[in-house]
Amino acid sequence: MRTLPADDSAEGSLQRIRGNYFDCECCSVELIKDVLIASQIVLWLAVLSLALAVFALSRQLARLFDRIPPAGALSVNALLVPGERAPLVESDDIWGIPTVIGGPQADLSLLFFISLDCPICKSLLPVVRSVAASEAANLVFIGDGAELDDHRRFAESASLEQCSYLYSEAVGRRYAVGKLPYAVLLDRAGLILSFGIVNNREHLESLFVANDLGAGTVQQYVAQQTERV
Repeated sequence: MRTLPADDSAEGSLQRIRGNYFDCECCSVELIKDVLIASQIVLWLAVLSLALAVFALSRQLARLFDRIPPAGALSVNALLVPGERAPLVESDDIWGIPTVIGGPQADLSLLFFISLDCPICKSLLPVVRSVAASEAANLVFIGDGAELDDHRRFAESASLEQCSYLYSEAVGRRYAVGKLPYAVLLDRAGLILSFGIVNNREHLESLFVANDLGAGTVQQYVAQQTERV
């Protein structure tokens, strides 16, 4: 039997070791590539699933908001009825100008009942004036409590000199106003369109929305639609 030189045997073993090493290294690289590709696929699948979940959630939220009725002005009044003639009031305002409420007018009339002790009433003044101007409604402030001079000073400080401002507790009683701030919307013929307690702009605008919908309040319109369903 022929015996290979020691050097040849060692060199052959070294070459085999190197070959095995390179084979293992190539396998490791291929394995890493496969793992990276798989992780990328899993990542994109997760992103796609998340996108689908967000889309489905947004549709469910849209349906939920469609079912939630709008928060309109709360109509708490045992006397006023939409469509009926408003109580007629003829009185001088705090500037001494004759004022008529409830009779025929050139524009819609927005009656805003306030008190000097009502902080919400004061904070809503810019909103009330803005909404009345945008809806082309004649704005009438009606206040009671305190003294007449106090209301005059308040009106001057709030730049309400160009607005009709009545000082009369009797008007509040005739319109059955129990809580403030309260607003009543009248049409040009002096008929009651809508009314309710208004604590923010949404409540105030709901009086005009209810009129456009043909209801006394937004809640009445929602109730009518619910009954039809």
